Amino acid sequence: MPEIPFDAFGLPEAPLLSLDLDDLDQTVRLGRALAEVFGEGVFIGLLGNLGAGKTTLVQAMVAQLSPGFEARSPTYTLLNHYETQPPMVHIDLYRLESYDDLESIGYWDYVEEPSAISCVEWLDRIPNAWPGEGILIELTRTDEARRARLWASERYRAMLAEDVAARLGMGAG
Repeated sequence: MPEIPFDAFGLPEAPLLSLDLDDLDQTVRLGRALAEVFGEGVFIGLLGNLGAGKTTLVQAMVAQLSPGFEARSPTYTLLNHYETQPPMVHIDLYRLESYDDLESIGYWDYVEEPSAISCVEWLDRIPNAWPGEGILIELTRTDEARRARLWASERYRAMLAEDVAARLGMGAG
C-alpha cells in the first residue's frame, strides 16, 4: 500500500474513524451509511489495493441512493455518472498518471459539480486530484479481515464522527 500523502491532502495522519469490517456485508453497510449522511457536493476519495473493496463501497452507496440500480466499476471507462438522487460521479484514477490526464477527462467539471456526490478511486495516484475538502477512506484487506480508516476535512468531521458511526453501530477505534 503506498504511503498516503497527508501533506497534499491537508489532513492529519491520525484517522477520525477506524473500523474493522469483518465481512463484505460490513463494507456494504459502510457505503450505505455514507450515502445516508453525505449528500450533494461531497467528495469521497478512496484508497486501497486491488480487491480492497473500493468499488463495492461505491456500489453500496449507489444502491442506497437508488434501490435496484447497479453501479459498475469505471476501471476501463475511467468515469461513470449515475442518475441517482443526488447524482453520483464515480471516477477511477488507476490508469491516469498526471494532472493533464485529469484535465483530458474533464475531471474538475465533474468533481466540482455542486449537486453531485463524487467518489474517486486511487486518489493517491494523483494527489493533486484532491479538491481541498471532503472525505478520505483507506480500505485494506488481509486474509482475515478488512479495515477502513476514514479522514474528513473540517466541514465533514462531525457528520463522519457522529452520524456515520451511529448508523453503523460499529466500534470505532
